[in-house]
Amino acid sequence: MSLFNQKNDDDDQVYLPVINVANQLPDQNLSEEVIDKLRAKGYKSRFKEASKAIMPLKILAFILIFISLSYVVITQLRYIFFSTSYFELKEFEVSGNLSLDKDYIIKQSGIAPAQHIFNIDCDVIKQRLLSEPLIKDATVELQGLNTLKIDIKERSSFIYAKYGIAFYEISEDGVIINTEGMGEKDLPIITGLKLQNANLGASISHNDDFYMAKQWIKTLGKNIFKQISEINFSNCQNPYIIMLTGEKIFPRNAEDFKNRYVFLRALLDNLRKNNVEPFYLDMRAKNDIVIRPKKLSQTNSENRGLTTGG
Repeated sequence: MSLFNQKNDDDDQVYLPVINVANQLPDQNLSEEVIDKLRAKGYKSRFKEASKAIMPLKILAFILIFISLSYVVITQLRYIFFSTSYFELKEFEVSGNLSLDKDYIIKQSGIAPAQHIFNIDCDVIKQRLLSEPLIKDATVELQGLNTLKIDIKERSSFIYAKYGIAFYEISEDGVIINTEGMGEKDLPIITGLKLQNANLGASISHNDDFYMAKQWIKTLGKNIFKQISEINFSNCQNPYIIMLTGEKIFPRNAEDFKNRYVFLRALLDNLRKNNVEPFYLDMRAKNDIVIRPKKLSQTNSENRGLTTGG
């Protein structure tokens, strides 16, 4: 075909030349450098298309490899943490105990040696320990990987509350810490407290009679209580005291009894020297002590009692 169209005689239209680019060979008019660049560009284009095609396969392969490695890691960690003795409890450290021995405290904690540390709940152990009435507070913590450290604070005996023939051993915060004693400890003895429903571990801290008894004990102190057999609080507004020598005293209040205690002791010694056995002594008057003897002498047979200043 000619590059130019023929001109028809009947038509005055002029046709422009048409170039057939499709049939033109690229290497006929292009340099080797340009051809190489075009070929490289084609290779890159085909590589990109191939990369896009295999990308989902790469992702799938990566996921499968990740899952496989994770399974291996988890299996090995599970073996290390749960099937070896590396994380087992091997030692107990107990401190703060005075009357409770170490073995009893460990037993009370509910934890045994060789127990896995990941199965240990320190708060649960603390609550178990606090169920023992003698334990007032406890701190439980893991030290390192193999040691359980227990530090406790014990309650101490404060009074005996005698109820019937039983001696209830009570701490200062009102918790009954023992019910099996027979009053063998050197403690103040309180009678008259309402303990019908009380049992081991119960608290009577909100009992008004116990509160009054505690104030009396703190006011009088140990030295005076060494000469007192018991204080009865069946009527907490009007308690009475039984001395070790058997005399029954009706005090005005704790502070007044403490202030006049030396005079009272001298008076009791004088009564014994004169063979006067008092049925009771009433100190409720501000400045006088009324003495009611068990046996009145003939000269005092018409009198209800004797009165002395003090």
